[in-house]
Amino acid sequence: MAVRRRRAVHEHVSAADEDVFLRSLDEITPEEIGGETSRKQRTGGDLVSYIIERSVYFFAVAVFVVCVIELAATLWEQFSGDIYYSQISDEFSMSHLLSGKDKDNGTVKLLVSSSSSAPYEMGVSQPDPGVTIESTEHNEQVEELKAQISSMKQQYPDMYGWIYIEDTRIDYPIVRGEDNSFYLDHAFTGESLSVGSIFADYSVDDYIMNNYNTVLYGHNSSAGNMFGDVMKFVLDEEFFDSHHIYIYTTTGLYEYEPYSISMFDYDTFYFRTGFSGGEDFLSFVDEMSRDAIYKKDLKFSETDRLLTLSTCTKTGIRTKRYCLQAKLCGVIE
Repeated sequence: MAVRRRRAVHEHVSAADEDVFLRSLDEITPEEIGGETSRKQRTGGDLVSYIIERSVYFFAVAVFVVCVIELAATLWEQFSGDIYYSQISDEFSMSHLLSGKDKDNGTVKLLVSSSSSAPYEMGVSQPDPGVTIESTEHNEQVEELKAQISSMKQQYPDMYGWIYIEDTRIDYPIVRGEDNSFYLDHAFTGESLSVGSIFADYSVDDYIMNNYNTVLYGHNSSAGNMFGDVMKFVLDEEFFDSHHIYIYTTTGLYEYEPYSISMFDYDTFYFRTGFSGGEDFLSFVDEMSRDAIYKKDLKFSETDRLLTLSTCTKTGIRTKRYCLQAKLCGVIE
């Protein structure tokens, strides 16, 4: 009897529990049991996470590809530039002709003069440069330089001269075009070349002594070509103090001593070539050196001549330019 009673109670409780369970199924919301709405919310969140993850991945891939392309472009720039300019380096370069020479006792000894003369007015009269012009009668090397420039000019009419700076890669032909843009991306041969050429401002005179300011342009190549080594004058004051710049043309060899190295905005008129006279020129020289990175205490007269090398800075600011200016200190013609 007692057993049957307990079984009945048990069955009654089980039935009651079952009723409660069934009622709870009717009353519970989808959110409480993780129904369809919850699944949709989680799926949406996962989708956002997936999109972000994929975006980051593809962005990283894009950055990598751009870096590879830039590296390849730099290598190609160096390769193509080296090909063009190495073709003639063994036969015709200042470093080749002057290798092993004692500059103090060798045949290319340039004279510095402290003499002064009447100011030269651009385009009106012939200049008196204020430096001694040494005869090349017994200087076979300079005669060879002049002859080789003349020979190249027969093949390349825009040929202007050659520039050489010891302990740098700057040992290049100089050309001069009809404007200041063509040779930014063309070799001295006239063929397309990303590193371009070293070129003179289109407005300068054929005869260097007729120019108050002979302006030369060149890229600051990532591979160190062209005017890339102008950076040596920026980064090392001792280098700035100890190295001269040599320009030779069909008329002779011209030696310049660096006077100042500055950084200007691209539209600063440091590349000025025309002056009303000596006083105007002296005012320009003074203005250019006021904010120089380095400068020397060189004295200028109205008869002096200036050389300006212009290149970009590689600072990430595209509007900035390095400007290396040097004073003519010797001539062999």
